Amino acid sequence: MDKAEILRRVQNAEPVLEQDLSNMDFTGEDLSATIFDRCVFDGAKMTGADLTDAKFLKCRFVRTEMSQCIAAGTAFLESKIERIVMAGIQASNLNFIDCAIDGLALTDTRLDFVNFVKCKLNKVLFRNAALEKVSYVESSVGAMDFTQAQLVRTVLMECDLRQCDFTGAKFSTVVFMRCNLAGKSFAGQRFINAQFMGSDLSGSDFSGADLNRANFQGAKLGAARFDKAHGPNAVFMDADLSAATFDHAMLKQALFVGAKAPHARFVAANLYQSNWMNATLPGAMMTDCDLTYADFSHADLSEADLSGAQMFRAKLHVIEDGGARFTDRARALENDPELLAAEQWRPVPVSRRGI
Repeated sequence: MDKAEILRRVQNAEPVLEQDLSNMDFTGEDLSATIFDRCVFDGAKMTGADLTDAKFLKCRFVRTEMSQCIAAGTAFLESKIERIVMAGIQASNLNFIDCAIDGLALTDTRLDFVNFVKCKLNKVLFRNAALEKVSYVESSVGAMDFTQAQLVRTVLMECDLRQCDFTGAKFSTVVFMRCNLAGKSFAGQRFINAQFMGSDLSGSDFSGADLNRANFQGAKLGAARFDKAHGPNAVFMDADLSAATFDHAMLKQALFVGAKAPHARFVAANLYQSNWMNATLPGAMMTDCDLTYADFSHADLSEADLSGAQMFRAKLHVIEDGGARFTDRARALENDPELLAAEQWRPVPVSRRGI
């Protein structure tokens, strides 16, 4: 089938089935609203082509040139994509479903509402791209490059991102759900309302990062570095902070409820009005911190060092403090008798005699 016949089928809204379109030149052509089923596009030129609402089912693209194409409502399903270029496109409602992708350049693109579902992703470039409402779901991820990209309302779910490069990227309302980011460096980068719930961030580096309202609930943060990070209202509930460091960090009103932080360091950190209820902090270093109005109710502070910490009206209700060191405990609030009585209250069993 030649190019003229392909374009005739497109104009007549007829599907194109099982055709080898290798090395054909579709530069600037209208291929919109067409179903391509089991077609081969190896070496084809599709620069500037209109792919609006086109569907590519079980197709193959190897070394295909697709820069500047129009990809609105376009879908690639169960297709093989290898070393293709889609640089500079403006895509909306673009879907890659159950695709094997090994080499895809999406540099300098604007992607709005794009989904990668159950894909194998490797060597995907998003350099200088603007990503909004992009999701990566149930996909296996190899190397991906997000250098200088802007990620907005983007979701990465259950992905291994250890081979990804996020150098210079900016994040706004981005969700990393149960992802593996162990050992990654985000030092000095900005996150607004970022979510890292249940993710593995062991050994990661957030030194000097802007983490305003970031959520690390249930995350693994063993040996992670947050030195000089700016994270007011950040959430670390139920997180593993073993041996993590937060020296000189600004964490006003941060939540550490239920966190496990043995031997973690918070030297000279601003922890004003932070909440540590039921947290475990054995051997933690919290010297010279601002713990004004902090709540340590039911926390384990055994062997912790709070020397030099400001503890004005900090709550030390029913804490474990064996071996702990304080220098400002006199200004803290000890056990609350009424609260303790309420916590220990149990209903009186009702006798069933005579019923």
